[in-house]
Amino acid sequence: MKKYKSIGKLLAVSFLTAAIASACTEDAMDKINENPNNPLDAPAKFLITDLGVNTGFSTVGGDFSLYSSVYIEHETGISNQLYRAEVRSGEPTTATTYNNAWINVYANIKNAKIVIKKCEEDPSEKGNVVTEAIAKILLAYNGAVAADVFGNTPYSQTGILNPDGTPMYMQPKIDTQESIYQEVMQNLDDAITLLNNGTAKDTGLSGAVGSKDLIYGSNTSTQASMWLKTAYALKARYTMRLLNKSANKTTDLQNILTYVSKSFANASEECKLAIYDADSQLNPLWAFSYSRNSLAASASLIEKFVERNDPRAPQAFLEPDPSGDFPAGYASGTQATDIASIKAAPNGTPQELQNNYGMSMISWAMSAPTLLISYHEVKFLEAEALCRLGGRLDEAKSALKAAITAGFENLENSIIDAANTWVADGDSDLGADVAETYFTDEVEPLFDANPLQETMIQKYLAFFGASGESLEAYNDYRRLKGAGENFIVLKNPLNNNKFPLRFGYGADDVLANPEVKAAFGDGQYVYSEAVWWAGGNK
Repeated sequence: MKKYKSIGKLLAVSFLTAAIASACTEDAMDKINENPNNPLDAPAKFLITDLGVNTGFSTVGGDFSLYSSVYIEHETGISNQLYRAEVRSGEPTTATTYNNAWINVYANIKNAKIVIKKCEEDPSEKGNVVTEAIAKILLAYNGAVAADVFGNTPYSQTGILNPDGTPMYMQPKIDTQESIYQEVMQNLDDAITLLNNGTAKDTGLSGAVGSKDLIYGSNTSTQASMWLKTAYALKARYTMRLLNKSANKTTDLQNILTYVSKSFANASEECKLAIYDADSQLNPLWAFSYSRNSLAASASLIEKFVERNDPRAPQAFLEPDPSGDFPAGYASGTQATDIASIKAAPNGTPQELQNNYGMSMISWAMSAPTLLISYHEVKFLEAEALCRLGGRLDEAKSALKAAITAGFENLENSIIDAANTWVADGDSDLGADVAETYFTDEVEPLFDANPLQETMIQKYLAFFGASGESLEAYNDYRRLKGAGENFIVLKNPLNNNKFPLRFGYGADDVLANPEVKAAFGDGQYVYSEAVWWAGGNK
């Protein structure tokens, strides 16, 4: 068991940092603006490392997913800021709530634009088409996330630098969500062209991105083809996202099927950040759970599992810690064996009390990867498109079965990871045979009765986990509500008039940018103004 190895290393790093800080001399302070470890320029491939890691860890695995997990009832917030988000006490309408996530997503947008400009203009970088394509895909990814959560938001003038490296626009204008999505799709199309059917190679003088890409760079022979598959997967995701705004839904649904066919063939190809080693690199949900202990098992989610005799409950949950000694109690915590022993937290009305409720076992999956876009999501998109097209329900059922099976495998891997690295005596039985029995006995009859509804509910259930997919569940929920499709029933009573339809802007720009400040107002708009693709105006 590796339970305490990481914590000791993290503490050692903290003490070392403090010691270094206390040893600063006046001479060193005089040279503070001459840091040789923080150069003003670097080859594009090194920026790709930071861009890929920060996109996975922060944009996907960070606050956007954490808050979405509460709003979408994958988890119940029971402490600190997530409790306030749960009971809608200021947190959803405060500019400081998402400020860290705001800073991170815009840092990624800036870095992606820097890489693209270098590859287009720097003589030493010209020809590095794989590097440029990766940057365009990750720019599309971060731009879409910013638009999804904030709606109309700064984009076109962000990350544009003067020759001396200073921002060209100190107070960037707000762009419409629609215009941002036009650029998102263009960037994906540009990346697809650059990747040249997956055969592209970097030829610039500065050298290929290679292993500096921590997502697909471990196998440079397939690197371009894997990023090509990712671009098509994202085209499928975003085309479905914009379906309510489509001028021709049939054509777009058929396009989604085409994009899916060019995307991942199995889970081994999915786009994920898999650098966590349960030692010096830690899954962001685990890191948050260990430091904050703010999430509990969601009664609403478990109710949905119970309705379907779903084998994911109770084995994906832990019983309450009887000792109250967090986190040591969870180091020897008990995996639930029945629903009653979980003691799920009621949505919207929990006690603000740690260790009182059971919690998701996946919160302790120290090395579970973060999924930028998964194989099971692609199969769910295929199933949804087939359901909506009509007349192809056998194909939709087959795609749904593949999606559920892959989702089971992903959750099982996280449960096993938690058992191996933190929770004593845990186990999981969510293999393909269990998924097949579940599909035949429980899902298939519900699918036959209402194919689209069951597809979307199963997608919602599959996005529960340690992989950062709660944001996509939140996006799906808003998209469906915008189309009048009330398939996913949430139980927080405050949702009647206080469901967050979007996230509020970050405090940094609310304070510094008059246009953002005016748009933010008192923050109450998050409860009343849907984003453009969900039926709103901005």
